[in-house]
Amino acid sequence: MRGMRQFNGTIFACSLVALLGTATHALGATPPPKPTPAPAFSYSGFVRSYYFTRQNASGYPQTFKAINQATFNTAVSLHAQYAFPNSPITVGGTYLYANPLNGCPSPVSHLSLSCGKETFTGQATVPTNPDDTLPGFVLSTLYEAYVQYKDPKLYIKLGDQVITTPWANPSDSRLKPVAFEGGDLSYKFNKSWTGEAAYMDRFESRASSAFDNATLLTSHPVDAPGVAANIFTLGGSSITTSGFGYARLGFTGNFTANLHYYAFMNIANALWVDGKYTWAKSFAKPFIAIQLGSEQNAGSAVIGKISSTVFGIQAGISPWKNVDFAVGYNVLPERSDILTLPAGVSCSSSKHQISTGPGVTFPYFLPSGGTANCLPNADGTTTVYYGGWASPYTDSYATDVLFTTSISQGLIDRRSSGQGLKFALTLQTADHRGRFIASRALYTYGNSVIGTQPTQETNLDATWFFRKPPSTGPYHGLLIRHRYAERTQNNTLVFGGSPLFKYNRTQLEFDF
Repeated sequence: MRGMRQFNGTIFACSLVALLGTATHALGATPPPKPTPAPAFSYSGFVRSYYFTRQNASGYPQTFKAINQATFNTAVSLHAQYAFPNSPITVGGTYLYANPLNGCPSPVSHLSLSCGKETFTGQATVPTNPDDTLPGFVLSTLYEAYVQYKDPKLYIKLGDQVITTPWANPSDSRLKPVAFEGGDLSYKFNKSWTGEAAYMDRFESRASSAFDNATLLTSHPVDAPGVAANIFTLGGSSITTSGFGYARLGFTGNFTANLHYYAFMNIANALWVDGKYTWAKSFAKPFIAIQLGSEQNAGSAVIGKISSTVFGIQAGISPWKNVDFAVGYNVLPERSDILTLPAGVSCSSSKHQISTGPGVTFPYFLPSGGTANCLPNADGTTTVYYGGWASPYTDSYATDVLFTTSISQGLIDRRSSGQGLKFALTLQTADHRGRFIASRALYTYGNSVIGTQPTQETNLDATWFFRKPPSTGPYHGLLIRHRYAERTQNNTLVFGGSPLFKYNRTQLEFDF
């Protein structure tokens, strides 16, 4: 919680308590001090402004007919919490309001000009379109409203809430975090072992003011690609799903490890393992971390066939104080099926991508972003390539847990098999007011039969805190942060996509 303010009594009361304590000590009695109760009411919040610019292609717009984007928006968020005296029960809520001051009140307003996006048709003066991942319209939402029980062993939280799990997380890289509606329970068996179970039936995205029973892969959100083109949705509506169930068994000791299970209703079941070991007493404090995952389509498989496996390894060192270096690698092995395409489905012999006719669904979770996904065979059959990991609550957000995910993309957002390698360097000032992160990631999509599309991304991330953060507790104060991403792709004339993409995000935030 940012900047919790506490109502802890008056100076007079504190002075009286101190005087009485001195008198008691003089008489020779030293009763143990009573613990100070937590404040019944507390609040926190932030004011956060963002300015986003996106350059969508070099040589725009004549060559690629891609219009650049720019959006400014400011949000005010207020969190309030009440702890019942002498009770482990707390109630709380968080409200956020954002206004870009451009006269665009809602996502509906962006369906038409002047708020909507234009396309390049050869006009001499090319406009700048909004970036609705921020978004470029008003937000007004009570995204948290919960009741919570917490004691040293048991934790229960019911209602609208922000949760932190590998594949359903806050994704807080814009104005507001992602939120979920449901219940979360965890139990600490002992100092080493913890169990957790949750069920979340509804979801509110980072650019939405309401909860609904769909996901980023089963709807058409303004801030994400949404349902793949090969999955037909009647009238462009969402595909209703019932959320997800989650379970975790965690171990903390000389190393940390977690076993996670997700049941994304009528989409997929996923098993995820993560672990990390740090030689904390060794020079440079080296560490090694691993990721393993397996995912298969489940239930009615509304977004098609899914069969994915993820492997990841990361290693890092801190050779000097406030200097950290890490390198990570992920691979998603490719899957393929040979089949006769159904009526209304075809495979391009030049772009090597599946296309479907009106009202036709081809039930596979296929790669996107120009990645080749099919090959016509001489005997009339088609080889279909897939193997990407379906992430219903982080897709296209670049906030997933893979070691190689960058600011603007990664293996998960490409919905593709492939591999990635990422190097990252983090520097901090001695007082921790300044932080700088630089990274370079290399991705390979496609295969040796059709061809590959190497993709590279360079990220720079600089943050400055105008007041030194306290050694404990949440930060109170003002910060400025700028993030830059530059992504390049090869073989775009064959497989599609933009050869160059540049992203700038400037953030100014005051926490209270």
